[in-house]
Amino acid sequence: MNTEDREEKKDESQIEINVNHSTDETEDSQEGIESSEINEEENEFEELNKKYLRLAADFENYKKRMSKDKADSIAYGNEELIKEFLNVLDNLHRALEHTEQQEDSKPLIDGVKLVQKQFLSSLEKFGVQIIDASKGKEFDPMLHQAIEHAESSEIAPGLVLSEMLPGYTLKDRLLRPALVVVSKNAEEAPADKGNLSFFGKPDNDT
Repeated sequence: MNTEDREEKKDESQIEINVNHSTDETEDSQEGIESSEINEEENEFEELNKKYLRLAADFENYKKRMSKDKADSIAYGNEELIKEFLNVLDNLHRALEHTEQQEDSKPLIDGVKLVQKQFLSSLEKFGVQIIDASKGKEFDPMLHQAIEHAESSEIAPGLVLSEMLPGYTLKDRLLRPALVVVSKNAEEAPADKGNLSFFGKPDNDT
C-alpha cells in the first residue's frame, strides 16, 4: 500500500469519527428537548389540576351557602310579618291591663284573653315563642333588655323583678328582647352616729 492509499483511508476514518460524534450530539440534543417538553407538560398538568381543585372547592362552598340561604328563607321568611303582628299583640296586652282595672269588665276581659290566646297559638305554629321573663328569672342579656334597676328585699340582685314588655323568639332567632326591670341590692341606711361637734366628737348634752 502506497502513501496515497494510507492517507485516503485515514481521511475516511476521520470522517466516520466526526459523523458518529455528530450523531451522538444530535441524539443527546433531541433527548434534552424531549425531556424539557415533558417537564413543561407535567408543570402545566399540575397547574391545571390545582386550578380544578380550587374551582371544585369554591363550587362546594357555593352549594353549601345556597343551601343555608334557602333553609333560612324557609325558616325565617315570615319574620317581618310576625314582627308586625307583635304590635297587635302588644295592644291586646295593654287592653287587658286597662280593663282589669275597671269594674264589671269580666266578660270583656275574658273575650280579649281568648283572642290573645288564639293569636299566640297561631304564632306558635310558625315557631314563635314567648321569652320567659317571670319574676325571679335570672337576667339573660341575650334575651332580656334591662330598662331599669330597682331595689328589692324580696329577691336576690341580678334577677328579673318585673316585665314591662314581652319578648319573643322565632325558632332560634331573637325577634325582640323582653323589656324588664332588674333587681339590685337595697342601699343600707347610714348608721346613726349622733350629732358630731366641729372636731368630730359627739356633742353630748350637759
